[in-house]
Amino acid sequence: MKHWVAKKLICPDCLPEEIPLELFSRQEASDDIIEGELKCPACGRGYPIRNRIARVRPQKAPWIQSANSGKNGYNAPLMLSAYLWSHFGDLLEDARATDAYRIWSNSFQPTRGDALDIGCAVGRLCLELSKNHDRVIGVDTSAAFIAKAKEIICRRELDFDLIVEGHLTQKHHLKFKKGWHFDNVDFIVADALSLPFRRHDFASVAAINILEKVPEPLRHLAEVNRVLRPEQSMFLFSDPFSWDEAFSAPERWLGGGNNGSSPYSKRGIDTMRRLFAGEFGVFDPPLEIASQGDVFWKIRKTENLWEHITSQFLLGCRRINSG
Repeated sequence: MKHWVAKKLICPDCLPEEIPLELFSRQEASDDIIEGELKCPACGRGYPIRNRIARVRPQKAPWIQSANSGKNGYNAPLMLSAYLWSHFGDLLEDARATDAYRIWSNSFQPTRGDALDIGCAVGRLCLELSKNHDRVIGVDTSAAFIAKAKEIICRRELDFDLIVEGHLTQKHHLKFKKGWHFDNVDFIVADALSLPFRRHDFASVAAINILEKVPEPLRHLAEVNRVLRPEQSMFLFSDPFSWDEAFSAPERWLGGGNNGSSPYSKRGIDTMRRLFAGEFGVFDPPLEIASQGDVFWKIRKTENLWEHITSQFLLGCRRINSG
């Protein structure tokens, strides 16, 4: 973990109090902390830094373990292979790759300030955002995803085994020559429901394809609002709204229901437009929708097993407050 990231971190177990974490470094290389600990002076909780990666998750977050366990969990080799192809398949010149990350990243304008990618997976969007932001932090609950993303920014190249079928794999290598600013990017393991950052700390926030994957979608959006600057800021939201009771209870869904007593719209994208406009008090100040649309995205699990996803997106902006 880089020193500039350590200076931004607060204790997720003490939220809503924002208690800065104290760094105890045991091994470093250049600006990177290899081994150490972050400790909260208020509650005494310690958060380990191992192999250059800080794990700053709240103590009580059982949903994280559930999402990452098993052969189909986000720490599994199958999922790592799938997401590496989804993030970098276009750079492998695979004709089946999509331009999803170009579309998402091109939504942002050059911005003075830092960016946060919530649910960053293996980090492609963070690398793209480094071209138009001062610094970028990616967070994810998957230690396997974060470890690979960290390896990419340290080595500035990518080696991985793409699963063909079963245990049969195909090796791939990429040496990155794009205009990414690797020194200004870092990754940590953290929870989308308890972000370890101070209020109003980010000029831009992205949350792509994770709303239906968290147990409390509204709380996740409230955390976005907490860390996003109140003016001159942007929030990129994108989601397929594939609501699933395995991740969250139907009464917490922000769409996808036929219950007439629900305050939310039946379609998730309509609820999100209302939220951006300030309804339900989640986004304060509200967000002006600057662009919107659909992004076609793929996950390649094996040579013959694919997920084809349409992710609906909204880019919300907060202008300068003239009042």
